[in-house]
Amino acid sequence: TLKRPLVNTRDEPHADADRYRRLHVIIGDANLAEISTYLKVGTASLVLSMIEENFLADDLAIAQPVRELHDISHDPALRHLIHLADGRTMTALQLQGEYLDRARKFVDDRYGDDADEQTVDVLARWESVLHRLGTDPMLLAHELDWVAKLRRLEGYRASNGLAWDGATLTLVDPQ
Repeated sequence: TLKRPLVNTRDEPHADADRYRRLHVIIGDANLAEISTYLKVGTASLVLSMIEENFLADDLAIAQPVRELHDISHDPALRHLIHLADGRTMTALQLQGEYLDRARKFVDDRYGDDADEQTVDVLARWESVLHRLGTDPMLLAHELDWVAKLRRLEGYRASNGLAWDGATLTLVDPQ
């Protein structure tokens, strides 16, 4: 399980193989929160639709995606700067905001007021989650797995007088 890709295709169709392909989004497989899974699937669907229709005009490719994912996952303050392939840097929230803006424009351009209810809901929830992450991630403790886990660890840390090892978020006894 240490050498699994983030996303891969599967050559085991669950439908007509001449018409459909299977894309396995591995990242987030362990999520239990409904909103996490809902947004994973909903945002992936929107981004895949944008890719299929050549809608993403400028490149948002990440220079070293696996390394950046690791660094992002160790930054609950959400300040880590991601290095894009074109040399720009931005936080994960800023990158998500870029994708959200493009997804909104895509839906408006393609469907206008005729966008389906689920797509409209995914866009609204995506925006709400990004806003609350930027304001106070703990507001999402009942919606996102990583925030729920962090809240629980913070409670354990506080009740036992422990500190964080700043490099790795490892709980340590300060004595």
